[in-house]
Amino acid sequence: MPDPGQSRFRLDWVLVQELAVGSAPRAVRHLDRLSGEGIAAILSLCSEQEAPPPAGLSTRFLTKRLVLPDHRCERLPELSELEEALAALSELRSQGPVYVHCVAGMERSPLVCLGWLIQQHRLTPQRALDYLMQVHPGTNPLPGQLALLRKLA
Repeated sequence: MPDPGQSRFRLDWVLVQELAVGSAPRAVRHLDRLSGEGIAAILSLCSEQEAPPPAGLSTRFLTKRLVLPDHRCERLPELSELEEALAALSELRSQGPVYVHCVAGMERSPLVCLGWLIQQHRLTPQRALDYLMQVHPGTNPLPGQLALLRKLA
């Protein structure tokens, strides 16, 4: 079975020119795509070991890395970690459109985007999930991650 992180680079707009979500950029051509889409900043939710960043990432974009646990970890993210990720997203967002990624764009990055929709756009957790699943079909947060969103609402 292929590593999901090695599949095609995917970027979906959650909110056009505000927030995009997807898989980890792993090649210079991925950075070119992000630039072409107008992305100003990148929030990475995975470790460099999980998805080594391509050369030039930090010189081309404002970047922040905040590693959240995923299904391979023995624990779920804590509310404080989600809040820290949302604060980092807010800070980056002040610089322009932000691309949020984890390895495959299925759990951690959709979780933070859901939190953003709940906090900044006042969606209920269910409406945020329904919407995100439409605009980013790879969305697949764990039940425990979704339960965390209800604490934000």
